[in-house]
Amino acid sequence: MVWLELEIIILRWNRFKRILVVSNTKMNFLKFKFIVCTLLLLNTGTAVISADVLPGQMIATSIELLELRLGNAANKERLGENRAELYSIIDKSLSPYFHKKYAGRLVLDKYWAAANQNQRKRFTEGLYQALIRSYAISMLNFDVSKISVRPIHSNLQDLKKITVKTDVDYKGELIPMSFSFGKFKEGWRFFDVSIEGVSYIRNYRNQFKAEIQANGLDAVILRLESQK
Repeated sequence: MVWLELEIIILRWNRFKRILVVSNTKMNFLKFKFIVCTLLLLNTGTAVISADVLPGQMIATSIELLELRLGNAANKERLGENRAELYSIIDKSLSPYFHKKYAGRLVLDKYWAAANQNQRKRFTEGLYQALIRSYAISMLNFDVSKISVRPIHSNLQDLKKITVKTDVDYKGELIPMSFSFGKFKEGWRFFDVSIEGVSYIRNYRNQFKAEIQANGLDAVILRLESQK
């Protein structure tokens, strides 16, 4: 979490520097050091006390990282032509919080038990990359800063699973998006995303079930790995 907090600081500072350049504002070195140190002090405290980061905090941090990394409309247009860079941005924003293995297990359902370790690993990674590609295109189409996280009123200490609900303002229309979290040995991690009630896990489970029955698991894995 410390590295994510530091990256947010750096991205904020880079944005601030661009504003300074545009406005022709000059800053002496002492003032520069003061601002950087202040930001580090403010954010270091957050990083230290958030070793076991809560679901709402994870979503909020992920949203802020996406907003800073994706940038303005011009940069989003550029990223649309540079898919490798775009996918990398989405991956870095999601992977610290996403439980790939559990998601893969839920999608494979009854086929998980029969799969060997290599098949499980390859399927899980292929599934995650498919999610990244799908999620990346969505992120280019709306303003990430307009995602609002609804407050959580439950006592998380007593829970092992929880759904964090958010609202996405897309051209004036509020679209509900929810994240399903579980408490794992690594801490809270999300494993499913639902947009307007459509679950990523259920959607892929139904899709792959029919495909595995028709062609086998190895064929599905190879298809996932061949996609770019």
